[in-house]
Amino acid sequence: MGFDFVTVNDPCSGEYVSGDGVVIHEFEHGLLVVIIDVLGHGEKAAQTARAMESYIKELCSSDIVWLMEKVHEHFLTSQGAAITMVYFDRLTHQFKGVAIGNTLVRRCGEEWQSYQAQPGVVGELLPTLKPFHDVFKDGDTFLFTTDGIKENIDPESCRSFQYHSLGSFTHFLTTNFGKSYDDSTVIAVRYYYD
Repeated sequence: MGFDFVTVNDPCSGEYVSGDGVVIHEFEHGLLVVIIDVLGHGEKAAQTARAMESYIKELCSSDIVWLMEKVHEHFLTSQGAAITMVYFDRLTHQFKGVAIGNTLVRRCGEEWQSYQAQPGVVGELLPTLKPFHDVFKDGDTFLFTTDGIKENIDPESCRSFQYHSLGSFTHFLTTNFGKSYDDSTVIAVRYYYD
């Protein structure tokens, strides 16, 4: 049993670097997935995104509330960012997430389910964190997106792709729902049980 994952991170049109960031860390019994969208785009946003990635990798904890609070404290006075963190526990088949700002996480299937983010900006204004919880099963696919991907993805238009390879699915999403005027990132995660 384990996780497959694919990431696509495209910079805004006219830029060479992306202000979006990704951290995926495999623990012995779980998986931490983090998606970051630093405010703005270009070189300054990219520098902040790389610094946030490095800091999260350095701390790397399954305690996502603690981790989010530490990132917020460390990056106070920075540009700030929208961040979603989810920890998938393979032993319990449960996941716990916390999301701030306009990054989104969805579970794909016959019915798509979105997990709502709280308003705020990591590194600027962090609300009292209210994690979401749920369970996952064999074959479940999760999408993490920054706001460079259109929010209103029609699940019906994705039916023929969501059960294909994660590479095909992420390519379909970025091609059909990506915004050229913003950095865009998709992380697709699928759980499998052999």
